[in-house]
Amino acid sequence: MYQRESLGLEEALVAIEAMLREASKEPNRPVAMAIVDSQGQLICFARMDGGLPINQEMAIKKASTAAQIGVDTGAFGQALPAMKMAITDFGCTPLTTVQGGLCARKTDAGTVVGGIGVSGRMAQEDEQIARAGLSALKL
Repeated sequence: MYQRESLGLEEALVAIEAMLREASKEPNRPVAMAIVDSQGQLICFARMDGGLPINQEMAIKKASTAAQIGVDTGAFGQALPAMKMAITDFGCTPLTTVQGGLCARKTDAGTVVGGIGVSGRMAQEDEQIARAGLSALKL
């Protein structure tokens, strides 16, 4: 029987809380945050008051891309030209190369267990907030 390790709701809530603490340092700059499982399916989502619907969509896309591809979205975007590929080569799959999506891996085995995505600020800031969530997971 095939078994796959994955983040669950308990871990997702820990990550969301850590990201909310980080993002709340600037409460007038709302973000959306998403946690997905190892298959890229949404486990948990939060959007700060005043956040835009587009940020919700992007946070989920960033998290899902990182989990499905197995790399952070910013690194994915940088790698595509070297592979002579574009995001459109993946068909209609809702992937993104916008920084702010992090792949969650078990440290001991390198197994992808999920993804984290943040959207609403500058891409580097989104990634910084996502890193707070990834750190809280203590993988």
